[in-house]
Amino acid sequence: MIPSRIEIPFNGQSFFVDIADGNMVNLNSIYEISGAPETQSPRRWTSLPDTKKLLNSINDKKSVILKTKRGKGGGTWAHWQLALSYAQYLSPELHLAVNQVFRERLEETIDPELGIKRSRERAVKNWKKQGHDDEWIADRSRHIDTRKAYVDTLLDHEVKPGYEIGVCTNKIYTGIFRKDKAEIEQEIRKNRPNLPAKINIRDFAKRSSIAAIGLAEALASEEIEEFDVNGVTDCAKVSFDKATSVRLALDSARSKAPKTLEATNHDTEKNKQRIQSMRNALKGR
Repeated sequence: MIPSRIEIPFNGQSFFVDIADGNMVNLNSIYEISGAPETQSPRRWTSLPDTKKLLNSINDKKSVILKTKRGKGGGTWAHWQLALSYAQYLSPELHLAVNQVFRERLEETIDPELGIKRSRERAVKNWKKQGHDDEWIADRSRHIDTRKAYVDTLLDHEVKPGYEIGVCTNKIYTGIFRKDKAEIEQEIRKNRPNLPAKINIRDFAKRSSIAAIGLAEALASEEIEEFDVNGVTDCAKVSFDKATSVRLALDSARSKAPKTLEATNHDTEKNKQRIQSMRNALKGR
């Protein structure tokens, strides 16, 4: 399962619940939101007689509706109908909050354009909470489309979703910053110890870095399409090469800027001296 995350507003705060395969919900995420005691944990709840009856009533024997996963991304995963029942078991207020978000996601599945609109509204709200100004938000929003085009290109050229998309993305970061995603995230967390377990490092990037990432992804997309590059290994190489070219161009521009300014100041001073010499010569006549 490749999980995504949805935001659940509850008790004046925002929490995140993991979703996988379109309809499987991590019950542990809901349990953590509730603050309920251990006696109401997913493991205890799934062993209750009433829960077993519920499982039998909605189990169509065509798909898995409950599973336990160990290790990273582990926990008790259940069909969204079970997740709603579990939320109601924990708290009526939590059930209403979870139900509202699930209903909105269903509407967005039916109307993808509505989903895009709401998604961007949620993103803008979160960016403002992080302290970003309107100019930063405008730049970040524009590059969402560039990112989507890059990912779509990779998928069209035999790069698998999840891990392999991450490999190519990491090559973009390494080419531009000479650091991979883990190293960049570690630096971000140095002064922000209270960040959630999962973050998007682009939400903490400067405008120039966002532009550099977007340019590298756009260039990589063009070359992958033009030369019909396929597979994670070759697409990752193109991504790294294009990101490196962006970094070198930026380094060159930044290194020339002080020299140009220095030369300009030097020329200005020479012109001032020349003008003063001409004035002195005229006074001497």
